[in-house]
Amino acid sequence: MLNIVYYPSLSATRKSETKAPACHCSEEGRGEMEESIRSLVKQVFGMTEEDIDRLPPGMEKLVSSRLLSYKVIAEVTEAKYCFAGCKVGDKLVIGPGAMVNAQESTCPLCVGALAPMLERVHLMWDRIAEGLEPNESWLRYSVCVDPGLEKGGLGSVAFKVYAEKIA
Repeated sequence: MLNIVYYPSLSATRKSETKAPACHCSEEGRGEMEESIRSLVKQVFGMTEEDIDRLPPGMEKLVSSRLLSYKVIAEVTEAKYCFAGCKVGDKLVIGPGAMVNAQESTCPLCVGALAPMLERVHLMWDRIAEGLEPNESWLRYSVCVDPGLEKGGLGSVAFKVYAEKIA
């Protein structure tokens, strides 16, 4: 039997929120995003002032120098019959920023590994942006989408995902 728990305070909040706020950096609130970050967003993304003003609250944390001072690494801890050729010890390095760092990566780029790994990477970025220790997250492992030979697939690869501060 399915038990459904009702939280009145959450339901009331959701009902009153019909749409996301259009702006958190309005003319009177522009100070919320530092001018240096506004400049960086314009330069890197080519974003207009109007679109910068429409960014959701907290988004400026993702382009902060704090986030750019880390790289996220997914290291292969188990590999069996991997079609892409991932081997134990191989590393997929992301960053600084949102790009796969091909020069530092030793793991073949496999789309079956990237999709489930992305959730862990976003969690690391969120912790870094909030000033928390990224490696204290309880979600630090990821597996590729192939279930392995025992479960009707071919191979299977597991990754430990962690962040390293860039010197």
